[in-house]
Amino acid sequence: MEWALFTIAFIFGYVTCKVLYFIRATRLSMHILRAAHLVSVALLAKSMEDFYYAKVYRMEKMVESGESDHNIAAFSFLMEEEVSYYKQKSIEGLVVLHPEFFKQLLEFEDWKSAMRYLEKNKEAAAYYLNRGRTDD
Repeated sequence: MEWALFTIAFIFGYVTCKVLYFIRATRLSMHILRAAHLVSVALLAKSMEDFYYAKVYRMEKMVESGESDHNIAAFSFLMEEEVSYYKQKSIEGLVVLHPEFFKQLLEFEDWKSAMRYLEKNKEAAAYYLNRGRTDD
């Protein structure tokens, strides 16, 4: 009878250990996935800054070289269209990469909701993006 009790206790302990390990691993995976979402959205937002600086620089050079107002306006319009397309496709790409099981972890589905998500988590995004950086 004692061996049966020992065997049952061992099996119960083993199963409990495996279940708790699975729960811990799942929780860790969810944190890693959310961190990846945050870093991805932060990098996309940073790329929008670079697009804006490139647009302003190009427009300044166009003015300096004597381009017509029509050409400058056309460039501005085309750049806005390109940026809008980039925003749409980049977020769609992030969403499409997730299997159905993980889609419930996504807190955004378009650019505006992604920016709200980034604003809500801006301290964490700054931490991830500045990690390991030294200010000399």
